[in-house]
Amino acid sequence: MRSFFYARVSSKDQSLERQLVTAKELGIENEYIFIEKASGKDFKRPEYQLMKRMLREEDILYIKSLDRLGRNKQMILDEWRELTRDKKINIVVWDMPLLDTRKYKDMNGLENLISDLILQLLSYMAEDERKRIKERQEEGIKAAIKKGVKLGRRKTPIDENFKTVYARWKRGEITAVEAMELVSMKSNTFYRRVKEYEVIK
Repeated sequence: MRSFFYARVSSKDQSLERQLVTAKELGIENEYIFIEKASGKDFKRPEYQLMKRMLREEDILYIKSLDRLGRNKQMILDEWRELTRDKKINIVVWDMPLLDTRKYKDMNGLENLISDLILQLLSYMAEDERKRIKERQEEGIKAAIKKGVKLGRRKTPIDENFKTVYARWKRGEITAVEAMELVSMKSNTFYRRVKEYEVIK
């Protein structure tokens, strides 16, 4: 019996720290900690699929919270049943003590029913909370637009430094990479600003 931990965030700028702290507290070996920065819209995630292939009967899969597994109620239910019934592994959701399949092993065939009922309830609550968060975000955006607040990233200005660096780059005195460093811009931002500047200059 081995212990696995699956940690996931949806985007590259989100932190995995809290999930990894939990994995360390559980004493999970590094080779059994699987980390993913990917959307939870489906299970076509490389690290998750690799972990799933490694899982064997009676292994334990730990996740910090239910939504780390996925974000859609039916999808979570289907995956949960495949892992627990087909692969016969144990799942422990650290933030939800009721979702620990080891607790229901000795209930004379009732473990699947009990686990399913609890999972359905908690996954419904998680999905409902996500919908309410999304609704609040949309309401906030609409209110901000009505107030005249401009949304989106603030543009890096085309200042004198950019103009000077642009001229040096065009004359071949510096490379594009050097120019990007001098104006502190990433490649896509730099070339976008170049196009904008060439239109107005």
